[in-house]
Amino acid sequence: MAIYSLNLKSIGRTTHAAGTAGAHLLYIARDGAAPELVSEHMPTDPNDARAWMNRAEMGDRKNARVIDKVRIALPRELTPEQRMQLVQDFARDMTGNRVAWFAAIHAEGKDALNPHCHLVIRDRDIETGRRVLRLSDSARDRAKAGLEPKAVDWVREKWEVHANRALEQAGHDVRIDRRTLEAQGIDRAPTIHIGPQASHVEEFVDRPHSKVKETGNGRVIDYPVIDQGRTRKERHAEIVDFNIEKATRSPDFRIRELAKFERDQKMKDRKVEDALIREARMRTREHRQMRSGYRAELTTIREAKQTESRELKAMFREDWTERRSALTERHVAEREALAKDHGRLKSRVLRVFDLTGNTKRRQVEEKTTMQDRHWRDRAELVASHKETRAVHTARFRDRHEIMRRELKAAHAPSFADMADRHREAEIEADRQRQMRAAEREMEERRLETAIRKVEQLYRTREAERHRDRGFDIGR
Repeated sequence: MAIYSLNLKSIGRTTHAAGTAGAHLLYIARDGAAPELVSEHMPTDPNDARAWMNRAEMGDRKNARVIDKVRIALPRELTPEQRMQLVQDFARDMTGNRVAWFAAIHAEGKDALNPHCHLVIRDRDIETGRRVLRLSDSARDRAKAGLEPKAVDWVREKWEVHANRALEQAGHDVRIDRRTLEAQGIDRAPTIHIGPQASHVEEFVDRPHSKVKETGNGRVIDYPVIDQGRTRKERHAEIVDFNIEKATRSPDFRIRELAKFERDQKMKDRKVEDALIREARMRTREHRQMRSGYRAELTTIREAKQTESRELKAMFREDWTERRSALTERHVAEREALAKDHGRLKSRVLRVFDLTGNTKRRQVEEKTTMQDRHWRDRAELVASHKETRAVHTARFRDRHEIMRRELKAAHAPSFADMADRHREAEIEADRQRQMRAAEREMEERRLETAIRKVEQLYRTREAERHRDRGFDIGR
């Protein structure tokens, strides 16, 4: 059924790191959420929208509010097209078509039963650049600007009006109400929100336990004392049971019987769910144990690879040092031999008395030739070293890649078998839930028939009593 849920927050330059607003746009538009995107006065493409927002943020003052974020629960009764139209109508009415906004609707996959919208508002007039909505202003400043003093109340009321109008136009009788249960005159304790992560942990992993936590400002929160050993799901169930038990004492016959029926059905539902949760947790443990064993063997291979890699690098350094030292020694010896030859008395005399200059040119050519040969020797040494290193490195990588593939292939049958068994178990769990839902629906129809019979009998008796009373008066 349609529920009322609206959360308003903001991102500012002093409260958040630079670029947070743009990053938030990318997050709500991520592919994994399969979002439906719509915007006005700014790009709809997530990357373009982020770049646009980053440029806009750079032009703000140092303590400016960059964006306002509104997260809204969408009515499940509406079709995807109707939800999109509802979001557009709400955003356009709230902004007056004067400021830029970006919306992402999440209603696929894990959000199929929890359709909601992330609305981002860039509160700057598209013409003047001034703030229009002032959602983060104080009540006094908003009143001075001629706006509703409490921004949150104003936004909540607008959403209630638009959502109920959309439900009415779609032919649904259900409505949402922004007021508290007490203000609505409903004698029922409000339930608590259970996030998707907490639900996943409790249903598939293990029963979560509270921990003492310390906030960023040094405040210590003793959650074990606050929760009194209960999880959020268990506390939620306690509230539901309390509300049902209170309804069983209602003076209204229909409410009383429906509450008794709901109490009995809840016991049956929990019996089935508890068994299915235990099986789901066992599957999670089996998957984690198998994955842990695979990762342990893979870690051993990686550690051996790292060790061998270090040894191989040390071998390369040692080989390079030896070969370079040998070549350097040979080159030094050749240079010294040539210098000694050119420095002999005979060579110096010939160089002085050779009027043609041939002796000097020959000695220069010998020195140049030796230098060129030394350069080629060094280049060949470098090339040889690189080639040797590349060959050994390629063999090293291929060998360890083969080991990794062999390990993966060795574990693949076990993983495949486990996946098949878990898939069959999940199908069986869905079948049991469907059977339980069908059983509940059938018993609910029987109860409704019985209640109508009792109500009809009560109305008949009341009519006879009034008729008899009228007959007596007539006599």
